[in-house]
Amino acid sequence: MPPSNPSTIASIYNERSNAYDSATFHHHLAEEYIRAANPQSGAHVLDLACGTGLVTFLAEAQVGSTGYVVGVDISEGMLEVAREKARRTGSRVTFYQHDISGLTGLNLNPGGEGDGTGQFDLITCAAALVLLPDPLGAIRRWASLLREGGRLVTDVAARDVHVPARIFERIGPELGLSLQWDQSWVKGEESLAGVLSEAGLLVERVYLSPVFQVKEYRVEQAGELFEQAVSGPMFRNFGMGNVKDKAKRLFVERFVQEAGEECVLVDEAKMYIGLAVKR
Repeated sequence: MPPSNPSTIASIYNERSNAYDSATFHHHLAEEYIRAANPQSGAHVLDLACGTGLVTFLAEAQVGSTGYVVGVDISEGMLEVAREKARRTGSRVTFYQHDISGLTGLNLNPGGEGDGTGQFDLITCAAALVLLPDPLGAIRRWASLLREGGRLVTDVAARDVHVPARIFERIGPELGLSLQWDQSWVKGEESLAGVLSEAGLLVERVYLSPVFQVKEYRVEQAGELFEQAVSGPMFRNFGMGNVKDKAKRLFVERFVQEAGEECVLVDEAKMYIGLAVKR
């Protein structure tokens, strides 16, 4: 599968920005991050792929006035939403528009000048790791920004939990298409643990999150689910031009096959969440 294209990802999230906060899943995930990370008063926090600031502002509330929080995201549309929230609330978070795979050129040093090397107590990256062309390389770069004993919290979607993504991934080869990001390396909790360890971090734990949201789709809804999915930017490439009719047929066929005698597929939103420490 080809690596994710940063400009494509930016475009997808620019389009999603105004409606992003309407999904309760995103809020539940942000809250789980703060529970897992437990940022302390006065901590320096870097929130990567900060989006509309759901994790960022919760972290700011935890670290208090003596702490420092920076948010970085590739999508200017998502950052516009975050910055508007900051203006309304008087937040002191600093936001940057940048590809989180490489953070060169940014002044990330809390309260001073520099790239932030060895300055952060906590780095978070929610719902974005599989969107990166080189997750391992990115984590290695992030690790350099942590203090000794500093922690990284990140996640990947649990394998096969998202019905549309799962089906599109499986029918893609017959269509000559793929998802616009690479989740093929995720086989289970051990996949995330392995990447964190290979990046030189000490893995505290990787765990399966609570179920944040449950949806049930019946066989008779398969065609409607396809149309809904390809109407948005995440899966639009399966609904374009001459490929759409075949893609829809294959999608429905696969849905029926997976639904089996129950004639229903259950979509549970849950993640593998990893916590790791810089030694």
